[in-house]
Amino acid sequence: MMAHDVPSPSDPQVVLPNLIAARAAEIPDQIFLVEIDVESVTYGAFHQRCLLWADALRQAGIGAGDRVAVMLRTTVDEHAIWLACGWLRAIEVPINTAYRGHMLRHVLADSGARLAVTAVEFVEQIDEVRSETDVDRIIVIGAAAPAAAHHLPAERVLAAAEATPIDITLLPSDIAAIVYTSGTTGPSKGVLAPWGQLATGLAAFDDFAEGDVLYAPFAAYHLGGKLPLQLLAYWRGTFVFRDGFRTGAFWDDIRRHGCNRSWLFYAMANFLYQQPERADDLDNPIETVTGGPMMAEHRDFERRFGVRMRTNYGMTEIGWPIATGDDVTDHRSCGTVRAGYDLLVVDADGRPVAVNEVGELLVRSHTPFTMNQGYWGRPDDSAEAWRDGWFHTGDAFRVDELGRWYFVDRVKDAIRRRAENISSFEVESMVTAHPAVLECAAIGVSSADGEEEIKVCVVLQPGVTIEPAALISDLEPTMPRFMVPRFVEFLDELPKTPTSKVRKVLLKDNPVNAATWDRLADSVSRR
Repeated sequence: MMAHDVPSPSDPQVVLPNLIAARAAEIPDQIFLVEIDVESVTYGAFHQRCLLWADALRQAGIGAGDRVAVMLRTTVDEHAIWLACGWLRAIEVPINTAYRGHMLRHVLADSGARLAVTAVEFVEQIDEVRSETDVDRIIVIGAAAPAAAHHLPAERVLAAAEATPIDITLLPSDIAAIVYTSGTTGPSKGVLAPWGQLATGLAAFDDFAEGDVLYAPFAAYHLGGKLPLQLLAYWRGTFVFRDGFRTGAFWDDIRRHGCNRSWLFYAMANFLYQQPERADDLDNPIETVTGGPMMAEHRDFERRFGVRMRTNYGMTEIGWPIATGDDVTDHRSCGTVRAGYDLLVVDADGRPVAVNEVGELLVRSHTPFTMNQGYWGRPDDSAEAWRDGWFHTGDAFRVDELGRWYFVDRVKDAIRRRAENISSFEVESMVTAHPAVLECAAIGVSSADGEEEIKVCVVLQPGVTIEPAALISDLEPTMPRFMVPRFVEFLDELPKTPTSKVRKVLLKDNPVNAATWDRLADSVSRR
């Protein structure tokens, strides 16, 4: 599929709130958002809801530069409140609904938000930590808002508001949201993401066309859950979503709503692939499935479901500078560099490495305001990440002689064994491909020779049992010898952040324990 010519992300016309306003005037009665089993909303009605929320927030004292904490499930209202903040040049701080206690306190306090918007079900979580933050009012969505002076029932707030047109033009440099990172190794940092960064998605996701219908069950507290609005508004399409991924509902949702595009994380695609084959697997309207990392079985997935699979690489701070398009020549690769970006792989001293050597990925953009504008309230962290005009991603990469880019690992998670730099990501991919394995995390365990041994922490498929020795025996024919794990431990679940990233720092606390199987010790015991 050929890439489309799309406007530059520096064009104010593609700044999302401006774009929604234009579509509301042009095609007011066309369906824009479908919140499955809840409501369908036209472009015109959605824009009016954004303006209504903007007036409600204004009457609550919100203005330019203010941060508004939003802790809602992925709903039409969550999206409307986000754009309402934009119209006021305030800044939404979307919060994972699983946050509570320390994590929630940190985000609320760090952002300095004075107003929070949430649903009845999450009020208690906020109130538990509110006294240690600047939050003094909470707009509560729900029929039975708790009675407290600082609780403002949304129904009453909206009843007093008007959907008044706002005569301003937002700029690509205006901040769209402060999106907090997962904090796998330290406190979460708030990424200042400008509207121009979202607009880069128009070129990054070049499979879209006029009138497309996208299904993406991604949370709105991630940029990946917000980007669909940008793409579908530009292409005059429809965004279909539900709050969370459900394997059993996926194909019914797709067929019922005529979705011809879908985005899926690896685990989601893998769950679908592992379902028993059905006679109607090909009976679906999907043309492309985009997600990452790419499955090793992607060709089988494509044939079974009649789709094309794509992948890309991005992160909250940088957008999506690498993509495959339809040219997936190696499933391990994230693709090639997109126009408008420069990429560099460097060693620990900042020197460029040779082709196929591993180093840290550095990124810069040719267009201003298309990458993060630093970390909220953290000038030292911002300066550390942005050095010499490059953003230092903390991701280990290599690039081959054909210009294909390969994610290797987080720099801090790479494993050094037998003079080999081993990607924990690649170990995990190979172990997870075993039919008995649901999830896996690979870590390095210090060894007597000053290097590391590989340990895999494994969650088995429900109802499945297998001995560690049998698992390793099955893996040995498919893995390079130096990558075969020495240690195996079965867990009921992997420790994760509320954004579902594995907290490997916890797995490393006591890596060899009574529950850990040692391949070498077992080999000795069987002699």
